Amino acid sequence: MYKDSDNKNNFIKTGFPKLLKPFEKSMNDIEKISKAFGLALRIHGNMTRKYQQDKIEPQINHSLRVALIVNEEMNADDPDLVCSALLHDISTKQEISKETKDYIKNELGEKTFNIISFFNKYYDREQPNKNEEQTIEKQFNKVKQSDSLIKNIVLAKRLDELRSLKNSRRKDKITRIKDETQKYFIPLAESTNEKILLKLVIALYELK
Repeated sequence: MYKDSDNKNNFIKTGFPKLLKPFEKSMNDIEKISKAFGLALRIHGNMTRKYQQDKIEPQINHSLRVALIVNEEMNADDPDLVCSALLHDISTKQEISKETKDYIKNELGEKTFNIISFFNKYYDREQPNKNEEQTIEKQFNKVKQSDSLIKNIVLAKRLDELRSLKNSRRKDKITRIKDETQKYFIPLAESTNEKILLKLVIALYELK
């Protein structure tokens, strides 16, 4: 169980207000994004991941950073896309419950629900031992057929994953992620979002 609550709270204290700032003129947008963040926080609970220098951090930090990338670095200015970015990983470990699906549909809207539904199908929980190459191939076949909103979240997610590996000792993973990014994500960025393309290239360069 993750016990360093200060790490999580400090990032949330700075990151979440930054996420809300572009929408401060609309209380409806503020409320919607806050509900999405609260749901992500509840579902991820004590889940953790590794960040720069292989330090352990709460999973929610990744979700918040992906939403910030979409909003600040891609200049999306779309509350539904921000909500979807916050919730893109909620089905990583298990199928989304009917109760959660109903909540997303009723409180966050059909647009967010449809994007989250894509990511619910995106993760291959049925064959967790499938090799990485097969998994990424299968996922990208789905991504190619998706709309630009989903592609933007996929690119933002990969950018944060690249940045998270900075100064990591996991050399095998770095090599795999770099190869995947060159093969799949760079071409996707070229055809989808030029704003993120340069950032992906820089993040690749900074990985040693």
